[in-house]
Amino acid sequence: MLRVVLIAGMVLIAGCDMPRDPEGTFRRVQGGTLRVGVTEHEPWTRWEGGRPSGIEVELLESFAQHLGAQIDWTHDAEGRLLETLQGGSLDVVIAGIKDSTPWSSEVALTQPYLELQGDRYVMAVQQGENRWLLELDRFLQSHRGQALERYRQEWTP
Repeated sequence: MLRVVLIAGMVLIAGCDMPRDPEGTFRRVQGGTLRVGVTEHEPWTRWEGGRPSGIEVELLESFAQHLGAQIDWTHDAEGRLLETLQGGSLDVVIAGIKDSTPWSSEVALTQPYLELQGDRYVMAVQQGENRWLLELDRFLQSHRGQALERYRQEWTP
């Protein structure tokens, strides 16, 4: 019986640090810098006057504020941004990405935070950064209404 209790205790202790971020993304970003890749895809993302804007930009600005982080924006083509994300030089890529993206086997995708006319919109993070993905997912799911409202404001005549 003692053996069973000890094994159960070890399993519980091992599970306390789950999910894991092998690269430590969540810890590094919290109170630090959130590195975001952005490409233009209206109304989700825009690049105007050297500054990003759009629905996903607003969501990530709120997320960064929630984490006490500053944002370092990188503007480039979607493919190059996703390759950079794979290499670990970005923390998240926003570009009006749909969950049907061909990149889904190369990067990790959030749960859809918005569904419109059968399209499900997601953000991309580096594979394996599970805690980071979970924290971003939780935030996005709690802000689904904000995303829908901003979409209606921008695209409803």
